[in-house]
Amino acid sequence: MVVSQPASAQLLVDPLEVTMVTAATTRVSASFSLSNTSNEVVQASITRSDWDRVENGDNRFLPAGSSGTSCGSMLTVSPLSIRVEPHTSRIVRLAAQTDVAVTKECWDIFFVEEVPRRASAKGNSLQYIFRTGVKVYVAPPGLSRDGAVENMAVEDVPVTPATSSTTPVTTVARAPVATKRQISVRFHNTGGMHLVAKGRLEFRRLDNSLAMQVPITEFPTLPGATRKVMVDVPSGLAPGDYVVLALIDFGGAELVAGQIDFQAK
Repeated sequence: MVVSQPASAQLLVDPLEVTMVTAATTRVSASFSLSNTSNEVVQASITRSDWDRVENGDNRFLPAGSSGTSCGSMLTVSPLSIRVEPHTSRIVRLAAQTDVAVTKECWDIFFVEEVPRRASAKGNSLQYIFRTGVKVYVAPPGLSRDGAVENMAVEDVPVTPATSSTTPVTTVARAPVATKRQISVRFHNTGGMHLVAKGRLEFRRLDNSLAMQVPITEFPTLPGATRKVMVDVPSGLAPGDYVVLALIDFGGAELVAGQIDFQAK
């Protein structure tokens, strides 16, 4: 028999992103907190990893020091092992020792991993290990914030059908794959620091009147990276020819924009 207990993280980690801006001093400090929401003592370890983000927004975790974008020995964390009493909080401290001038942004991720307790049930049991990542950026002041919409396209994206337990295992013929139309927007972070952008798509008639608009939810982009954001074409758009404008706000002085022709059928 396998015994499985309901799984839930016991430590709340806040914040999940920390930005440390170097200044005239040679040491910059920051912190994040661990709050134990349970009635039990929680032991946690803290480990470090490199990371980056692929074009669709998924995070990719890499061995520490392997990416060339890590802050390396300049950035330290303390403690590496921590005990949090029930319904209390502890502070994890970060320090950036900038003896050498920092000229570009670097970033790491620190994983807070709860050490599982011994299973109290007899027999075989499942144990869940919860790991929460805190992304830490270190940057000098005055880095540029720039971006551009490099490309837009209309794409027919397959829709994954819902499966049912009553569906036969074998079928003679397959139904046609359903698709939905989306507008892809490629945003390039051409500046020196990470950005969090948002925006909207405007569907404009050929006389430039606005037919519909769709929000583009917030998305982060690392320096020099490109993000491909997919936005559903809104239902209810009348058949006809349109110009689709993508307007992106990344916190710079002005919005950046791109456009593409679109025909609704």
